[in-house]
Amino acid sequence: MKQFHPSIAPALNLKRSLWIGLGVILALYPLPALANAGSLLVWTGFFHLVLGNLILGYVEAELLSRLFQIPRSRSLIMLILANYASAWAGVFLLGNGLSRNYGITIENVQPWLSIFVILAFLLTLLIEYPFFWILLRQRQQAILTALKATILIHGFSYLLLFGSYSANSQTTLLTRLNLVPAAQLQLSNDYTLHYLSPDETQAFRSDLNGANPKTMNREEFRALAAKRNRSYRAVPKLGATTDWDFQTYPFTGAGIYGINRTTQARANFALETFFVNWSIRDATHLSGDLLVFQLGQDQICLLHLEMRRIALIARGKHPVVTRS
Repeated sequence: MKQFHPSIAPALNLKRSLWIGLGVILALYPLPALANAGSLLVWTGFFHLVLGNLILGYVEAELLSRLFQIPRSRSLIMLILANYASAWAGVFLLGNGLSRNYGITIENVQPWLSIFVILAFLLTLLIEYPFFWILLRQRQQAILTALKATILIHGFSYLLLFGSYSANSQTTLLTRLNLVPAAQLQLSNDYTLHYLSPDETQAFRSDLNGANPKTMNREEFRALAAKRNRSYRAVPKLGATTDWDFQTYPFTGAGIYGINRTTQARANFALETFFVNWSIRDATHLSGDLLVFQLGQDQICLLHLEMRRIALIARGKHPVVTRS
């Protein structure tokens, strides 16, 4: 039987534990985005925070050993701690940060996503640099060497993280639809939009453009909303003669999903990333395959299915559409 030197036994045991843990997680990892199991992004985040940091710490320790001749056994625990520190800081400081900002809407979220990707990388460097400096503090020009090691090694490990989160994010609301002003959607005057203000203290009515909203009695609005009595479910049709059927789901990654009964064509639009996730709720299907719904906390949007266009028409909650 092969015998190992006692000094390397702990490292071998840790390595064996990492691979066993990885195998268990992969075996249990839900490949389809099941409606009753959460989205792939949720499971990706869970995997990263619980076990992924162990693997990233091992990978970074291996890179530090090869590139800077630091014994892996000496740096492994330190870099695992560094990864846990930066991951949890990222969750608390940046996780879903765009969703909580009132000024971020579908009209400006794309550049902000790029900014937050860069901020996340810089935050990782800032938090993990001291750990690298401790490991390299006895080198000549230790400050610059540690900075070089931090940037070089995280340039690789961050790509792994970015690729993992990107692959399991849902961005079809941005990538498969063109953002336009509501006036370009060839809207009918046969409908009236009713909704509450973002703070739910006032009720408004307007046309589908969202222009010139007028206040209305809140009790009247509540009566309209009570007839609807829905948030997430099969999307009701109002004057729409179409083969398309749509459904909304409480899980952000599912968004709004439609299927054409005749052609079996499918459509799915959602926005769920690490930095922003907006659910779709209170939807109504209108003639011309127009969809009115609430996006996130207080964005009322209008989507034209055939033209693949979307517009932000009002800031508010619980949209109700009626025939004029």
